[in-house]
Amino acid sequence: MDEINEIRSMINEKSLSWLAGETSLSRLAKPEKLLYLGLVVPEDEKTSIQELLSRENARTFEPAPVYIYPGEWDWRQVSGKNWTTPIRDQKQCGSCVAFATVALIESNLEIFRRNPDLKTDLSEADLFFRGCGNCCSRGWYYNSALVYAQQSGIPDEACFPYDSDQLKSCPDREKRIIKIDNWKTLLSASQAKEWLVTRGPLMTGMNVYEDFYYYYGGIYKEAYGGYMADHAICIVGYNDAQGYWICKNSWGVDWGENGWFKIGYGECGIGSRFAFYAVQFTSDDDLVMPKLGRVIVRFKGKNTTEENEIWQHFPESRLIFRASDSEIGRLYDLGVYPSGSRLIFALKTSDGHVYYTDQFLNSDACDHVKKVKTGIYKWELSWEDRYGLEEKDYDDVVMETEIISPITEDIIMPKDGRVFVTPRSILASTLEEFRQSSPVDRLILREETTLGKGIDLGVFPAGAKLSFALETDDGYIYYTDQVKNPDFLSHVRKLPIGYNKWELRWETSLGLKMKIYKDLVVEIEVMPTIKEDVVLAVDSHVVARLVSKNTPYHNRFGLFGPVSKLIFDSISENVGKSFDVGDFPAKTRLVFALQAQDGNIYYTDSSLNGDGRSHVIKLPLGSSKCQLRWEDLHALKDRDYNDLVVEIILSSVKL
Repeated sequence: MDEINEIRSMINEKSLSWLAGETSLSRLAKPEKLLYLGLVVPEDEKTSIQELLSRENARTFEPAPVYIYPGEWDWRQVSGKNWTTPIRDQKQCGSCVAFATVALIESNLEIFRRNPDLKTDLSEADLFFRGCGNCCSRGWYYNSALVYAQQSGIPDEACFPYDSDQLKSCPDREKRIIKIDNWKTLLSASQAKEWLVTRGPLMTGMNVYEDFYYYYGGIYKEAYGGYMADHAICIVGYNDAQGYWICKNSWGVDWGENGWFKIGYGECGIGSRFAFYAVQFTSDDDLVMPKLGRVIVRFKGKNTTEENEIWQHFPESRLIFRASDSEIGRLYDLGVYPSGSRLIFALKTSDGHVYYTDQFLNSDACDHVKKVKTGIYKWELSWEDRYGLEEKDYDDVVMETEIISPITEDIIMPKDGRVFVTPRSILASTLEEFRQSSPVDRLILREETTLGKGIDLGVFPAGAKLSFALETDDGYIYYTDQVKNPDFLSHVRKLPIGYNKWELRWETSLGLKMKIYKDLVVEIEVMPTIKEDVVLAVDSHVVARLVSKNTPYHNRFGLFGPVSKLIFDSISENVGKSFDVGDFPAKTRLVFALQAQDGNIYYTDSSLNGDGRSHVIKLPLGSSKCQLRWEDLHALKDRDYNDLVVEIILSSVKL
């Protein structure tokens, strides 16, 4: 208690914010306490790391992109889940490097597999006693532990328990191992925080002083006693507001905050004498579609006696082929996928293992496929079918994936408008029918359809994609979207022939044997929507005045929306007269209409017109007046816009 009181006195004197008290290690003699440490950093490596850390810290004052990380982070509570594993006890053995490495890998494996409920428990004994040997009294190195985890892997705890008299790992160790793909060194606190937030926990070292054994809670900063030795720990979070790292220790749950501790920034050499170490698992070799296209798989070869199968796992699960010698060279069509789609493939072995292009799905966390780009849109996938990568030859099954680039001759609506299709010529004797296939499916013409007659397909919004299809009497269907065609070839040429007007020239021979593109020629025209409606800025009383009439036809002028009403007949006696339209609230859209003598009705909203054309020009005459100039001939035969001139007058009114 005298030493605890002295530590507490020094904590108060230095205004520190941690608690000292009795712990499971505080009563041990100094030689016994030293056995709980064990991080060894060779002098040349220590010098090199400190030089790199100094250089990296100096770079923080240079202009560079800055990662904005959260003010605090704790992997024990991310998205409501605990992504760490339980506190363990290294006992009186200098195996802290093995325990910190295992803690690091266990948490990162759960994060990598996106599953905090894995209950991962790897064998520190396997890592330490197989990797280092009889090293309890002398400790171990970071690099050696990480290289072992990368090359030899670590099995589960049950394979080689730490608290047992077992002398070696289980006989089937190679089937139970987890391997990291890579590891790297981080050289600044900012890099460490970015990695913690975006990837997972880290490992580092610290100088241990005598008072650390009495740590009971709070933010530790050295207050009392001499330097003991170096120790390896796992960092799982940080707090910038209070300036500390959140760390996992390996001294059991009766020390610190149930085995965890917080330590102030810059304390005990963290980030100044000791670097941060991160582990990585290869994420995936999935196929991400760079563009819209059809995916073709070819089975190229095999070098295994196993009866393997290749499956598509996502976005749908289905068998692609069985990897037998008789299947080598065959092509398999997986269908069409849009740009950005992710395709995950899998190899199923006869012993029940499944290995995916997305490595985090693999039970051994190993990367069982190598993806090599062999063309602009072509990749070779070479598989290894042994658990834990016993062979690493990556030639057990070899497949090729290729994206066939589509040529799409669909019509993309440049504006809101009405679409007309006019057949110009039919030469093919095999033509069965021509259809619109999307966004609605409808028959447009058969072989006997009258040429030159326009067919109204209706009104479509800007950006809408109109697809068309031609069916032949031998059962084949060819689309403006090439990826849907049975031979994957483009059977139509889209030629612009005017403003918002195209000609579709079709070829009906399978495989484009002829390539004349004259079997069917149709004209597509888009009549853009023009709205010359009157929109009220304020509550208004509306009056219409017939300014002039310059047509022999007897037309009628009226309001179509928001209510329908006749306003006047365009007879000579009404020229110069004003007619009451009504009172309307602000933001009302007034749609006017002219009924021609031939029965056609033309609106200020051209999308309502039967010929799709705009029959009125609206001229502003000030803030409260405009002029509507009308053309009353179908399809705008003379386009003089002088047949009827109407003035719309607005005056403010309280409703």
